[in-house]
Amino acid sequence: MKKHLIAIGLSICSLWSVAQTSSQCARNLAEAELAFEQGRLSDIINTYNNSSSGFTKCLNDGIFSVDEEIRAYKLLTKAYLFQDDEAKAEEMFVNLLKVDKEHQLAAEDPAELYLLRDKFKTEPILRVAVRGGFNKSLPKVIQNFNTFQSGDKRYNEKGNDTGFGIGFWGEILAERHITKGIEVAAGVQYRIATYEIEGEMIQNDLNYVAKNTSNMLRFPLLVRYSLNYDKKDGDGNRVGLLPYVFVGGSFDLTLSAKYVDARRTGGTAYTLPVGSDDLKAESQVRTSNISLMAGIGTRFRVGRAKVDFFSLELRYDNALLNYINPDNRWANEDLNYGIGHVEDDLTLNTLSISFGYTRSLYIPRKRKQYR
Repeated sequence: MKKHLIAIGLSICSLWSVAQTSSQCARNLAEAELAFEQGRLSDIINTYNNSSSGFTKCLNDGIFSVDEEIRAYKLLTKAYLFQDDEAKAEEMFVNLLKVDKEHQLAAEDPAELYLLRDKFKTEPILRVAVRGGFNKSLPKVIQNFNTFQSGDKRYNEKGNDTGFGIGFWGEILAERHITKGIEVAAGVQYRIATYEIEGEMIQNDLNYVAKNTSNMLRFPLLVRYSLNYDKKDGDGNRVGLLPYVFVGGSFDLTLSAKYVDARRTGGTAYTLPVGSDDLKAESQVRTSNISLMAGIGTRFRVGRAKVDFFSLELRYDNALLNYINPDNRWANEDLNYGIGHVEDDLTLNTLSISFGYTRSLYIPRKRKQYR
């Protein structure tokens, strides 16, 4: 019990000490800001250059809050500017940008500070977006094919089985803002696409189902336009909601394609034998494809600096080439005559919804004309 009391006492003392130190640092910053208002710029600079001063220790030891650190570096930037020490002013401004990535100047800030800001690139060098969600396969039949005994087919309907066609996907994109809300992005995506076909064997009044699942590695490239990208509200803060539209394309590789379920029901039941379920091994599907895409979405600025985003997006992908390899359409006799199914020529299109997070990456740097 005594040990617990001692530990509690030490914790209380520690918290009290931290609170006292933080309070003293707040007073040091207020005094420095008062000195700036009174024109005592040399006092501020001398205090900062004195490593043992309270103001400097608060800044270097991480005692200031983020907002206080921003105020301190901005104060030092202005002090050095008005002392005509441009090199030190730039150094303090870079430190400011490291704390507040896209620092927004206020209307009351001096013109000299605006001129200094214009020498630097404050936008992110890159954004990294991670996104994932669900996709609904929308096969578009180009031409029907059947055996002599099979009839009409139904795609992704609810028959005797649960509905099919829902898959999952995830991607990572590198994004770059070009100008006025226009961005380009490229990356890699992994997609699982599925579709189900139900049909009949007319002569024997039998039914069949064939469920196709493919895993794809895709390489999307897109152009996006965001509304409100540079827009500010009445208080000078950036608008937090950014609706957008985008268009693009993708080069797609089929990693695998299999029947996860292929069987005939009614009469004598028949299930596709193991080893006959791999469409890619039988070269029955195209190994690569090209897709066009378009979509709409919205991003929400998050974080204290409002430079990162959450996103919600709706996308449509339209494959340009036949998913099926017509040269090997009839290669699987167990499927064609045992089940009674033949794959149609089709494009494997998808409608998807996704959620994502975008992180902005910064390296404060001077513009080329000022180097």
